[in-house]
Amino acid sequence: MKSQVSLDYGLIGNGRVCALISPVGGIDYLCMPTFESAFVFDRLLDVECGSYFGIEPVSPELYTIHQTYEKNSNVLLTVFASTFASFVIHDFMPRWEVWDGNRSYTPPELYRYIEVRFGEPEIIIHYHPKAGYQPELAPCLMVNETTIESPHQDNSLFLVTNISPVQIIGKEPICLKGDVFLSLSYYQPTHDYVITAIKEKLIRTNHYWQRWVKHCYLPDEYQTQIIRSALTLKQMIYEPTGAIIAAPTTSLPEIIGGIRNWDYRYCWIRDSFFTVNALLKLSKFEETENFVAYLSKIVLAHPGYLKPLYTIEGHDVPTVNHLDYLAGFHGSQPVRIGNDATLHHQTDVYGEALLSMYPVFVDERVVCPNCDLLWTCVEQLVDLAIQKFPEKDNGIWEIGDRPDHYTFSKLMCWVAVDRGCKIAYKLKRQTPYRKWNQKRKLMREMILGSAWNDDRQAFTQAYGKNDLDASTLLMPILGIIEPKDPRMLATIKRSEEELMIDGLMFRYTNHDELGLPENAFTICTFWLIDALTLSGQKRKARQHFEHLLSFGNPLGLFSEDINQKTGELTGNFPQAYTHVAIINSAMLLTQN
Repeated sequence: MKSQVSLDYGLIGNGRVCALISPVGGIDYLCMPTFESAFVFDRLLDVECGSYFGIEPVSPELYTIHQTYEKNSNVLLTVFASTFASFVIHDFMPRWEVWDGNRSYTPPELYRYIEVRFGEPEIIIHYHPKAGYQPELAPCLMVNETTIESPHQDNSLFLVTNISPVQIIGKEPICLKGDVFLSLSYYQPTHDYVITAIKEKLIRTNHYWQRWVKHCYLPDEYQTQIIRSALTLKQMIYEPTGAIIAAPTTSLPEIIGGIRNWDYRYCWIRDSFFTVNALLKLSKFEETENFVAYLSKIVLAHPGYLKPLYTIEGHDVPTVNHLDYLAGFHGSQPVRIGNDATLHHQTDVYGEALLSMYPVFVDERVVCPNCDLLWTCVEQLVDLAIQKFPEKDNGIWEIGDRPDHYTFSKLMCWVAVDRGCKIAYKLKRQTPYRKWNQKRKLMREMILGSAWNDDRQAFTQAYGKNDLDASTLLMPILGIIEPKDPRMLATIKRSEEELMIDGLMFRYTNHDELGLPENAFTICTFWLIDALTLSGQKRKARQHFEHLLSFGNPLGLFSEDINQKTGELTGNFPQAYTHVAIINSAMLLTQN
């Protein structure tokens, strides 16, 4: 039974590792022992020769298959049903609170609990791990009657099961006379040898996720979409440090067959701000506190310059290497690991970093163990934003060959100074407030004057340019201009006319270093929705919102891009940016 090559995947994770599970129950993508580690299963990136972990009936044509999540949980159920037998695969990665309730147990482990509902189904297990970034499959060595060991990088993978390892390694048919399990772990084997122990871990994991959802603030509408988006985002927060990855995958192409294939398994400061901001709206404060702790260490360690992205441990991201042995998703090569955006100059990062810290000073519910140290970060970020404001950069869209005075970058430098002023005022720090306030006024005047294009009747992508850019729709949301200002209304109108194609927004439509964009960038449609909502055009905004929700996969997950001609999800998956935007737009639309 072959996995689908669409993005109809489910995501399971626990804040340390994530896996993608196909509609037929195959684990087609997994890195261990962390998000950024080498592949264990890579079939997602090479459907013919990639590695995977499949569980299938001996006669698959006699079964129907249905997939769903447990209610308000990240436990995924794949249900196989026929007239003579039925079984369910419960896929999960264990997570629950430990000690004082402020930390979670998140080991690099994956569990597959197979529950027999009736009959005696026959299955075959396909267990084909890789030993790292290499074309060959790892050898599967039987350690004892319950355990299979395989090498991976400089360590080992262990598969513990109550099924005979001989039958798994030999791909022999297995008749299920009762429930069985398979637990995959890194470093050492799990010590669960009876089904009751697996059920207990499943119950505890479900309870964790459902309790986490119960403590979310939710509006009356769009609760299902908000919950699934929030649960998806939570899986992408690296529990040990608080870092937030942009997506758990690498090299899923923006355009099928194209070369816009990037590694998103890192922490972009920009994306992370949007994530913690969305979760704050749901009354999730620990995520902000943990990310600020991660971010402040980076800021203090780099007093003169911030990169746009870092590893989940806060180190520099490696530059790109190509994995030429993989054919790529839908044949889209190259498959990349590492990201050259680490070499870019992106001045918007100072605004996003400061916005991430801002709630610590203005929201009494957010706890800061060392506000004096964080104030040092604020001073550093504001001064850097002022210093970098006159410079050209690569912009929000990371256009590597074309530094310019991009409007969004200037906007975010202003945001850093604006929020710095507000923090200084609240803390009664008069000297920095007076200095920064003068700069804030001058920067705002320059942006509103230089980014406005009279001929185009819109704020444009860069100073003095004619090209439109969807990121300008964030101007009222970030507070530099009123949403009903005539210039903003004109920008919204022009953007909708020129950047929206078949109901979906492009980032821009001008050439970049790789040619013309071909697919819609999903978050940009949400930005239009938010701008319409704030400007009093809520009916139109709601129509766009509900149209956009229809593109989600069967489990409610979204990627980075959508092909407006086919409705196909493209780009890395699931994309934090997109699920952030679902929460933000839903919350805004439901406000009175």
